[in-house]
Parts: sequence; structure tokens; C-alpha cells
Amino acid sequence: MKSVTLAGSATVVLQLWDTAGQERFHSVTQQYYRKADGIIIMYDITQSASFIAVREWLDIVQERKSNGVVLMLLGNKLDVTDGDRQRREVTTRDGQKLADHYKAVFYECSAKSGYNMDELVTRLAGLLATMQDQQCEDTLSLSVHPTKTGCWPTIYSKSR
Repeated sequence: MKSVTLAGSATVVLQLWDTAGQERFHSVTQQYYRKADGIIIMYDITQSASFIAVREWLDIVQERKSNGVVLMLLGNKLDVTDGDRQRREVTTRDGQKLADHYKAVFYECSAKSGYNMDELVTRLAGLLATMQDQQCEDTLSLSVHPTKTGCWPTIYSKSR
């Protein structure tokens, strides 16, 4: 659980599940895709095999996620490449291109050093809050229609 306070004092509580991409969680994670509000998929920028494997996860998520889900693609281990460009096997451009293809928000980060972690979690929380606000507005958009007798209005609730 992670609480994030956004500008305007709104607080969003995120429930995060880390499956580490392990095959034993494959069937479990697929059950959560339909109910998830946001999905974060991460690869290792120092291993091109990790970047290739992440495409399978992105395909599965695209297939099973609900409409309006916030999808994030993260390139991790940025700390390992500091001053050692030879350790990097996946370019920022390739990561951004893949994220664009899947309509995902893209960040490079370091889970170890914390680089960009607060920024990406705040961005995720902000996108989720915006999505929630839009769903509430859509649900609570009320229209007043006069009845045939003109006495009592009929109120309809518009939802998606």
C-alpha cells in the first residue's frame, strides 16, 4: 500500500502487487487485469532479453485489461548504467517507442536508488485520480427532462 498526496491535498491510496514477472504468477496476474485501474510493467535496461520478454506481458495486458486502465512501462536499473554506457542494452528511444506502441506512460528509473520513483508513482496516482473524477462526472451527469404532464421532472443518470 502506498499513499500519495497530490496537489490540492487529494490523497490516493495505491495497492501495488509485485509479481516480478515470474511464471508461477502468470495465471494469477491475468485474473487481476480486468479489475486493475493501473498496470506497471518493468524491464531491465541492461538486459535486452528482458526488453524482448516484456512484449509478451504487454500483449497479454492489452488483450485482458479493461478500457481506461492506466498502463505504465518502466525501464529499470538506470543506476547500473551511470557512467557506464556499455552496460545499457536497451536505449531510452527503444523504450519510448514500445510504450508509444502500447499507449503506455514511459519512465526510466532505478528501484535501487529511487531515481524517478516518486515522480512515476505521483504521475500514476494523478492519472488514476483524473480517471476516477471523469468516471464520477460521467455517472453523476444528470439531465432533467420534463414529463408529459409537466409536473415532475424525470432524472436520468448517464453512465458509460
